[in-house]
Amino acid sequence: MEEAFSYFNLCTVCGTCRADCTIYKIKKLESLSPRSRIILAGLLAQNRIDISPRVIEAYFTCTLCDMCHNKCPSGVDVPKIVKIIRNYLIQNKKAPKPITDLLNVIKNSKNIFNIDNEDRLAWTEEIEEIINDKINKSAKIAFYIGCQGSFKGSIFPMPVSMVKILNKLKIDFTILGEEEWCCGNPIALTGNLGDDFIQFAKHNIDKMNELGVEKILFTCPGCYRTWKFIYPQALKIKKLPFELIHSTEFIDDLIKQGKLNIENKYSKRIGYQDPCELGRMSGIFDPPRNILKSIPDIQFIELEDSRMNSACCGGGGLCKVTYNFLSEEIAKYKINMFKNSNVETIITSCPACFDNLSSVIDDNIEIKDIHELILDLL
Repeated sequence: MEEAFSYFNLCTVCGTCRADCTIYKIKKLESLSPRSRIILAGLLAQNRIDISPRVIEAYFTCTLCDMCHNKCPSGVDVPKIVKIIRNYLIQNKKAPKPITDLLNVIKNSKNIFNIDNEDRLAWTEEIEEIINDKINKSAKIAFYIGCQGSFKGSIFPMPVSMVKILNKLKIDFTILGEEEWCCGNPIALTGNLGDDFIQFAKHNIDKMNELGVEKILFTCPGCYRTWKFIYPQALKIKKLPFELIHSTEFIDDLIKQGKLNIENKYSKRIGYQDPCELGRMSGIFDPPRNILKSIPDIQFIELEDSRMNSACCGGGGLCKVTYNFLSEEIAKYKINMFKNSNVETIITSCPACFDNLSSVIDDNIEIKDIHELILDLL
Protein backbone atom coordinates (compact mmCIF):
# COMPACT_ATOMS: atom_id res chain seq x y z
CA MET A 1 0.00 0.00 0.00
CA GLU A 2 2.97 2.28 0.55
CA GLU A 3 3.78 2.13 -3.18
CA ALA A 4 0.16 2.89 -4.07
CA PHE A 5 0.32 5.96 -1.85
CA SER A 6 3.53 7.15 -3.55
CA TYR A 7 1.74 7.07 -6.92
CA PHE A 8 -1.21 8.90 -5.33
CA ASN A 9 1.19 11.75 -4.51
CA LEU A 10 2.68 11.63 -8.03
CA CYS A 11 -0.68 11.99 -9.79
CA THR A 12 -1.55 15.56 -10.77
CA VAL A 13 -5.24 14.67 -11.35
CA CYS A 14 -4.94 16.11 -14.87
CA GLY A 15 -7.35 13.58 -16.38
CA THR A 16 -5.18 12.70 -19.39
CA CYS A 17 -5.69 9.02 -18.55
CA ARG A 18 -9.46 9.30 -19.02
CA ALA A 19 -9.22 10.34 -22.67
CA ASP A 20 -8.12 6.92 -23.88
CA CYS A 21 -9.58 4.63 -21.22
CA THR A 22 -12.08 2.44 -23.10
CA ILE A 23 -14.10 1.72 -19.96
CA TYR A 24 -14.47 5.42 -19.20
CA LYS A 25 -15.41 6.15 -22.82
CA ILE A 26 -18.21 3.59 -22.64
CA LYS A 27 -19.55 4.04 -19.09
CA LYS A 28 -18.80 7.78 -18.58
CA LEU A 29 -18.40 7.14 -14.84
CA GLU A 30 -15.65 8.99 -13.01
CA SER A 31 -15.46 6.15 -10.47
CA LEU A 32 -14.32 3.82 -13.27
CA SER A 33 -11.65 6.18 -14.64
CA PRO A 34 -7.93 5.54 -14.09
CA ARG A 35 -7.70 8.81 -12.18
CA SER A 36 -10.27 7.62 -9.65
CA ARG A 37 -8.42 4.34 -9.20
CA ILE A 38 -5.35 6.34 -8.18
CA ILE A 39 -7.30 8.59 -5.80
CA LEU A 40 -9.14 5.68 -4.18
CA ALA A 41 -5.84 3.84 -3.67
CA GLY A 42 -4.41 6.83 -1.84
CA LEU A 43 -7.49 7.13 0.36
CA LEU A 44 -7.43 3.41 1.15
CA ALA A 45 -3.72 3.60 1.99
CA GLN A 46 -4.52 6.36 4.51
CA ASN A 47 -7.55 4.51 5.91
CA ARG A 48 -9.70 7.48 4.94
CA ILE A 49 -12.42 5.42 3.23
CA ASP A 50 -14.00 2.02 3.78
CA ILE A 51 -14.06 -0.80 1.24
CA SER A 52 -17.40 -0.35 -0.51
CA PRO A 53 -18.98 -2.13 -3.52
CA ARG A 54 -18.07 0.91 -5.66
CA VAL A 55 -14.42 0.63 -4.58
CA ILE A 56 -14.36 -3.09 -5.43
CA GLU A 57 -15.97 -2.37 -8.80
CA ALA A 58 -13.36 0.29 -9.58
CA TYR A 59 -10.49 -2.20 -9.37
CA PHE A 60 -11.97 -5.37 -10.82
CA THR A 61 -13.56 -3.72 -13.87
CA CYS A 62 -10.12 -2.62 -15.09
CA THR A 63 -8.87 -4.63 -18.09
CA LEU A 64 -5.25 -3.71 -17.25
CA CYS A 65 -4.73 -2.72 -20.89
CA ASP A 66 -1.90 -0.32 -19.89
CA MET A 67 -3.23 2.53 -22.03
CA CYS A 68 -3.42 4.93 -19.06
CA HIS A 69 0.13 4.11 -18.00
CA ASN A 70 1.30 4.71 -21.57
CA LYS A 71 -0.44 8.11 -21.71
CA CYS A 72 0.25 9.47 -18.21
CA PRO A 73 2.53 12.56 -18.37
CA SER A 74 3.60 11.95 -14.76
CA GLY A 75 4.49 8.29 -15.27
CA VAL A 76 1.88 6.93 -12.87
CA ASP A 77 1.65 3.14 -13.25
CA VAL A 78 -2.11 2.72 -12.82
CA PRO A 79 -2.16 -1.03 -13.67
CA LYS A 80 0.42 -1.61 -10.93
CA ILE A 81 -1.79 0.27 -8.47
CA VAL A 82 -4.82 -1.76 -9.56
CA LYS A 83 -2.97 -5.02 -8.87
CA ILE A 84 -1.75 -3.77 -5.47
CA ILE A 85 -5.30 -2.86 -4.43
CA ARG A 86 -6.74 -6.10 -5.84
CA ASN A 87 -4.32 -8.02 -3.65
CA TYR A 88 -5.27 -5.81 -0.69
CA LEU A 89 -8.97 -6.52 -1.28
CA ILE A 90 -8.34 -10.26 -1.57
CA GLN A 91 -6.33 -10.26 1.66
CA ASN A 92 -9.24 -8.47 3.34
CA LYS A 93 -11.71 -11.02 1.89
CA LYS A 94 -13.46 -8.30 -0.11
CA ALA A 95 -12.78 -9.50 -3.66
CA PRO A 96 -15.71 -10.56 -5.89
CA LYS A 97 -16.56 -14.23 -5.42
CA PRO A 98 -15.82 -15.17 -9.07
CA ILE A 99 -12.24 -13.94 -8.53
CA THR A 100 -11.63 -15.94 -5.34
CA ASP A 101 -13.29 -18.96 -6.94
CA LEU A 102 -10.98 -18.67 -9.97
CA LEU A 103 -7.87 -18.45 -7.79
CA ASN A 104 -8.94 -21.57 -5.90
CA VAL A 105 -9.64 -23.39 -9.18
CA ILE A 106 -6.19 -22.57 -10.55
CA LYS A 107 -4.51 -23.66 -7.34
CA ASN A 108 -6.37 -26.99 -7.24
CA SER A 109 -6.65 -27.97 -10.91
CA LYS A 110 -3.59 -26.15 -12.36
CA ASN A 111 -5.80 -24.55 -15.04
CA ILE A 112 -8.48 -21.86 -15.22
CA PHE A 113 -11.38 -24.16 -16.14
CA ASN A 114 -11.50 -26.53 -13.14
CA ILE A 115 -11.02 -29.49 -15.48
CA ASP A 116 -8.77 -32.43 -14.63
CA ASN A 117 -5.35 -31.51 -15.99
CA GLU A 118 -5.13 -35.00 -17.49
CA ASP A 119 -7.56 -33.66 -20.11
CA ARG A 120 -5.08 -31.02 -21.22
CA LEU A 121 -4.62 -32.82 -24.55
CA ALA A 122 -8.30 -32.56 -25.54
CA TRP A 123 -7.37 -30.04 -28.24
CA THR A 124 -5.19 -32.63 -30.05
CA GLU A 125 -7.98 -35.02 -31.07
CA GLU A 126 -7.83 -33.86 -34.70
CA ILE A 127 -4.04 -34.14 -34.91
CA GLU A 128 -3.24 -37.20 -32.78
CA GLU A 129 -1.08 -38.73 -35.51
CA ILE A 130 1.12 -35.61 -35.48
CA ILE A 131 1.21 -34.90 -31.77
CA ASN A 132 1.49 -38.34 -30.12
CA ASP A 133 5.28 -38.58 -30.48
CA LYS A 134 5.77 -34.90 -29.50
CA ILE A 135 4.50 -35.17 -25.93
CA ASN A 136 7.25 -34.76 -23.33
CA LYS A 137 10.02 -35.61 -25.76
CA SER A 138 13.42 -33.95 -25.76
CA ALA A 139 13.55 -31.14 -28.31
CA LYS A 140 15.11 -27.72 -28.74
CA ILE A 141 11.75 -26.07 -29.47
CA ALA A 142 8.72 -26.35 -27.18
CA PHE A 143 5.19 -25.17 -27.92
CA TYR A 144 3.48 -23.92 -24.75
CA ILE A 145 -0.27 -24.16 -25.37
CA GLY A 146 -1.88 -22.32 -22.43
CA CYS A 147 -5.21 -22.95 -20.69
CA GLN A 148 -7.55 -21.51 -23.33
CA GLY A 149 -5.88 -23.35 -26.19
CA SER A 150 -5.89 -26.58 -24.18
CA PHE A 151 -9.43 -26.61 -22.86
CA LYS A 152 -11.72 -24.20 -24.74
CA GLY A 153 -13.14 -25.76 -27.90
CA SER A 154 -13.60 -22.49 -29.78
CA ILE A 155 -9.86 -21.79 -29.33
CA PHE A 156 -8.65 -25.26 -30.42
CA PRO A 157 -8.07 -24.13 -34.06
CA MET A 158 -5.32 -21.79 -32.84
CA PRO A 159 -2.89 -24.43 -31.45
CA VAL A 160 -4.04 -27.00 -34.01
CA SER A 161 -3.20 -24.63 -36.87
CA MET A 162 0.19 -23.84 -35.33
CA VAL A 163 1.00 -27.55 -35.01
CA LYS A 164 -0.01 -28.17 -38.62
CA ILE A 165 2.19 -25.30 -39.78
CA LEU A 166 5.15 -26.72 -37.81
CA ASN A 167 4.45 -30.18 -39.23
CA LYS A 168 4.23 -28.91 -42.82
CA LEU A 169 7.62 -27.26 -42.42
CA LYS A 170 9.06 -30.38 -40.70
CA ILE A 171 10.06 -28.38 -37.61
CA ASP A 172 10.74 -30.63 -34.62
CA PHE A 173 9.11 -29.59 -31.33
CA THR A 174 7.76 -30.85 -28.03
CA ILE A 175 4.77 -30.08 -25.81
CA LEU A 176 4.39 -30.68 -22.07
CA GLY A 177 0.93 -32.24 -22.38
CA GLU A 178 -0.48 -33.13 -18.96
CA GLU A 179 2.68 -31.74 -17.36
CA GLU A 180 1.84 -28.22 -18.55
CA TRP A 181 0.35 -26.01 -15.85
CA CYS A 182 -1.36 -22.63 -16.16
CA CYS A 183 1.26 -19.93 -16.67
CA GLY A 184 -0.09 -18.22 -13.54
CA ASN A 185 -1.04 -14.96 -15.25
CA PRO A 186 -4.47 -14.73 -13.54
CA ILE A 187 -2.70 -14.94 -10.18
CA ALA A 188 -0.28 -12.18 -11.21
CA LEU A 189 -3.23 -10.03 -12.33
CA THR A 190 -4.41 -10.00 -8.71
CA GLY A 191 -1.08 -8.59 -7.58
CA ASN A 192 0.27 -11.83 -6.13
CA LEU A 193 3.80 -12.76 -7.20
CA GLY A 194 4.41 -14.73 -4.02
CA ASP A 195 4.59 -18.46 -3.35
CA ASP A 196 1.31 -19.28 -5.14
CA PHE A 197 2.57 -17.74 -8.37
CA ILE A 198 6.16 -18.96 -8.01
CA GLN A 199 4.94 -22.56 -7.69
CA PHE A 200 3.54 -22.39 -11.23
CA ALA A 201 6.59 -20.61 -12.64
CA LYS A 202 9.06 -23.12 -11.18
CA HIS A 203 7.02 -26.14 -12.28
CA ASN A 204 6.76 -25.00 -15.90
CA ILE A 205 10.41 -23.91 -16.08
CA ASP A 206 11.64 -27.19 -14.54
CA LYS A 207 9.64 -29.27 -17.03
CA MET A 208 11.12 -27.33 -19.96
CA ASN A 209 14.63 -27.75 -18.58
CA GLU A 210 14.11 -31.49 -18.19
CA LEU A 211 13.39 -31.75 -21.92
CA GLY A 212 16.46 -29.75 -22.96
CA VAL A 213 14.34 -26.96 -24.44
CA GLU A 214 16.14 -23.90 -25.80
CA LYS A 215 13.25 -21.99 -27.42
CA ILE A 216 9.61 -21.76 -26.29
CA LEU A 217 6.85 -20.81 -28.73
CA PHE A 218 3.57 -19.20 -27.59
CA THR A 219 0.31 -18.45 -29.42
CA CYS A 220 -1.13 -16.75 -26.29
CA PRO A 221 0.22 -13.23 -25.60
CA GLY A 222 -0.73 -13.53 -21.91
CA CYS A 223 1.36 -16.67 -21.50
CA TYR A 224 4.19 -15.15 -23.53
CA ARG A 225 4.32 -11.97 -21.43
CA THR A 226 4.08 -13.93 -18.18
CA TRP A 227 7.04 -16.14 -19.07
CA LYS A 228 9.16 -13.34 -20.54
CA PHE A 229 8.61 -10.56 -18.02
CA ILE A 230 6.76 -11.77 -14.93
CA TYR A 231 8.58 -15.05 -14.24
CA PRO A 232 11.99 -13.30 -14.02
CA GLN A 233 10.47 -10.57 -11.84
CA ALA A 234 8.93 -13.07 -9.42
CA LEU A 235 12.03 -15.27 -9.31
CA LYS A 236 14.32 -12.23 -9.00
CA ILE A 237 16.49 -13.21 -11.95
CA LYS A 238 17.53 -11.25 -15.04
CA LYS A 239 15.99 -13.64 -17.59
CA LEU A 240 15.03 -17.27 -18.16
CA PRO A 241 17.41 -19.75 -19.85
CA PHE A 242 15.20 -19.97 -22.96
CA GLU A 243 14.50 -17.91 -26.05
CA LEU A 244 10.85 -16.90 -25.68
CA ILE A 245 9.02 -16.10 -28.89
CA HIS A 246 5.44 -15.36 -29.86
CA SER A 247 4.12 -17.34 -32.81
CA THR A 248 3.78 -14.23 -35.00
CA GLU A 249 7.48 -13.47 -34.50
CA PHE A 250 8.32 -17.10 -35.29
CA ILE A 251 6.22 -17.18 -38.47
CA ASP A 252 7.47 -13.76 -39.59
CA ASP A 253 11.06 -15.05 -39.30
CA LEU A 254 10.18 -18.13 -41.38
CA ILE A 255 8.72 -15.92 -44.12
CA LYS A 256 11.79 -13.65 -44.12
CA GLN A 257 14.07 -16.70 -44.37
CA GLY A 258 12.08 -18.02 -47.34
CA LYS A 259 11.06 -21.15 -45.46
CA LEU A 260 7.34 -20.31 -45.54
CA ASN A 261 5.60 -18.86 -48.58
CA ILE A 262 1.93 -17.91 -48.58
CA GLU A 263 0.96 -18.25 -52.24
CA ASN A 264 -2.85 -18.39 -52.11
CA LYS A 265 -4.82 -15.16 -52.30
CA TYR A 266 -7.12 -13.63 -49.69
CA SER A 267 -9.07 -10.87 -51.39
CA LYS A 268 -10.71 -9.18 -48.42
CA ARG A 269 -10.31 -5.96 -46.47
CA ILE A 270 -8.77 -7.02 -43.17
CA GLY A 271 -7.94 -5.20 -39.95
CA TYR A 272 -5.65 -6.43 -37.19
CA GLN A 273 -6.52 -6.38 -33.49
CA ASP A 274 -3.39 -5.55 -31.46
CA PRO A 275 -3.55 -7.61 -28.24
CA CYS A 276 -2.64 -5.36 -25.30
CA GLU A 277 -0.22 -7.88 -23.81
CA LEU A 278 1.50 -8.51 -27.15
CA GLY A 279 1.57 -4.96 -28.48
CA ARG A 280 1.51 -2.19 -25.89
CA MET A 281 3.07 -4.33 -23.12
CA SER A 282 5.55 -6.43 -25.13
CA GLY A 283 6.30 -4.18 -28.11
CA ILE A 284 5.39 -6.71 -30.81
CA PHE A 285 3.58 -4.79 -33.54
CA ASP A 286 5.34 -5.49 -36.84
CA PRO A 287 5.52 -9.32 -37.06
CA PRO A 288 1.76 -9.92 -37.39
CA ARG A 289 1.47 -7.03 -39.85
CA ASN A 290 4.40 -8.36 -41.88
CA ILE A 291 2.67 -11.75 -42.10
CA LEU A 292 -0.64 -10.27 -43.21
CA LYS A 293 0.97 -7.95 -45.77
CA SER A 294 2.79 -10.94 -47.31
CA ILE A 295 -0.54 -12.51 -48.32
CA PRO A 296 -1.34 -11.96 -52.03
CA ASP A 297 -4.28 -9.64 -52.81
CA ILE A 298 -4.97 -8.82 -49.17
CA GLN A 299 -6.18 -5.30 -48.40
CA PHE A 300 -4.73 -4.33 -45.05
CA ILE A 301 -6.57 -1.51 -43.27
CA GLU A 302 -4.83 0.16 -40.33
CA LEU A 303 -7.24 1.68 -37.81
CA GLU A 304 -6.67 5.32 -36.92
CA ASP A 305 -6.01 4.20 -33.33
CA SER A 306 -3.62 1.27 -33.66
CA ARG A 307 -0.36 -0.08 -32.31
CA MET A 308 0.38 1.74 -29.00
CA ASN A 309 -2.98 3.52 -29.26
CA SER A 310 -5.00 0.41 -30.07
CA ALA A 311 -8.16 0.10 -27.98
CA CYS A 312 -8.48 -2.97 -25.77
CA CYS A 313 -10.88 -5.75 -26.84
CA GLY A 314 -12.21 -6.01 -23.27
CA GLY A 315 -11.21 -9.64 -22.75
CA GLY A 316 -8.22 -9.18 -20.47
CA GLY A 317 -7.26 -8.18 -16.95
CA LEU A 318 -9.86 -10.49 -15.31
CA CYS A 319 -12.62 -7.96 -16.06
CA LYS A 320 -14.54 -10.65 -17.96
CA VAL A 321 -14.50 -12.98 -14.94
CA THR A 322 -16.79 -10.75 -12.88
CA TYR A 323 -18.08 -8.09 -15.28
CA ASN A 324 -18.73 -10.01 -18.48
CA PHE A 325 -21.40 -7.50 -19.58
CA LEU A 326 -18.76 -4.75 -19.53
CA SER A 327 -16.26 -6.89 -21.45
CA GLU A 328 -18.89 -7.43 -24.12
CA GLU A 329 -19.69 -3.70 -24.30
CA ILE A 330 -16.00 -3.01 -24.89
CA ALA A 331 -15.89 -5.72 -27.57
CA LYS A 332 -18.85 -4.14 -29.39
CA TYR A 333 -17.14 -0.75 -29.20
CA LYS A 334 -13.98 -2.20 -30.76
CA ILE A 335 -15.87 -4.10 -33.47
CA ASN A 336 -17.62 -0.88 -34.45
CA MET A 337 -14.21 0.76 -34.89
CA PHE A 338 -13.36 -1.92 -37.46
CA LYS A 339 -16.74 -1.58 -39.17
CA ASN A 340 -16.35 2.18 -39.39
CA SER A 341 -13.02 1.61 -41.16
CA ASN A 342 -14.72 -0.62 -43.73
CA VAL A 343 -13.01 -3.81 -42.52
CA GLU A 344 -14.54 -7.12 -43.65
CA THR A 345 -12.44 -9.50 -41.51
CA ILE A 346 -10.87 -8.87 -38.10
CA ILE A 347 -7.65 -10.82 -37.64
CA THR A 348 -6.53 -11.73 -34.12
CA SER A 349 -3.40 -13.34 -32.68
CA CYS A 350 -4.69 -13.82 -29.13
CA PRO A 351 -7.16 -16.32 -27.64
CA ALA A 352 -8.64 -13.69 -25.29
CA CYS A 353 -9.22 -11.23 -28.15
CA PHE A 354 -10.71 -13.92 -30.37
CA ASP A 355 -12.96 -15.21 -27.58
CA ASN A 356 -14.29 -11.82 -26.45
CA LEU A 357 -14.78 -10.32 -29.90
CA SER A 358 -16.43 -13.55 -31.13
CA SER A 359 -18.94 -13.36 -28.28
CA VAL A 360 -20.59 -10.27 -29.83
CA ILE A 361 -19.69 -10.58 -33.52
CA ASP A 362 -22.52 -10.11 -36.03
CA ASP A 363 -23.20 -11.01 -39.66
CA ASN A 364 -21.76 -7.75 -40.99
CA ILE A 365 -18.15 -8.64 -40.15
CA GLU A 366 -16.15 -11.81 -39.50
CA ILE A 367 -13.28 -12.69 -37.19
CA LYS A 368 -10.41 -15.06 -37.92
CA ASP A 369 -7.33 -16.22 -36.03
CA ILE A 370 -4.07 -15.45 -37.85
CA HIS A 371 -2.74 -19.02 -37.48
CA GLU A 372 -5.88 -20.49 -38.97
CA LEU A 373 -5.75 -17.96 -41.82
CA ILE A 374 -2.13 -18.84 -42.64
CA LEU A 375 -2.85 -22.57 -42.62
CA ASP A 376 -5.86 -22.08 -44.94
CA LEU A 377 -3.66 -20.24 -47.45
CA LEU A 378 -0.70 -22.62 -47.50
